[in-house]
Amino acid sequence: MHVYTLKNWQHDHDFAVKSEKGEQRARAVLIITALTMIVEIIAGSLFGSMALLADGWHMGTHVAAFMMVLYAYRYARNHADDPSFTFGTGKVSVLGGFASSVALLVVAFVMGLESILRMIKPEEIQFNKAIGVAVLGLFVNIACAFILKRPHHH
Repeated sequence: MHVYTLKNWQHDHDFAVKSEKGEQRARAVLIITALTMIVEIIAGSLFGSMALLADGWHMGTHVAAFMMVLYAYRYARNHADDPSFTFGTGKVSVLGGFASSVALLVVAFVMGLESILRMIKPEEIQFNKAIGVAVLGLFVNIACAFILKRPHHH
């Protein structure tokens, strides 16, 4: 008779149950990122800084990505027990990541065109004012990374 068991090495794969804290962190980062995006786009326009504009629009893609993540959390939670999802609802986040990367490509294309136009017709950049906003953006990115960081245990 077989007396060994794998129970000690098995773990639960119901990811929707444990997502509440992740959802709260994503919501907080969404708000912080959206506010920083607005500041960077306005400052980039006022100070003539293509770098701030690009970072502001890049943060816009992060805002869209976090909105997709929040939707994915909600969708996965609402359909966690739905038998029509044979392998669960995990692919919702993969589709969200794909959509986010497509949006980032569109922003990169638009920023590339704008950069070419600025090489043809340069604009004056107010570096002293723009650098403060750029540093703020850096600190926001670092803060958001710490907010989203979580210990991984499997």
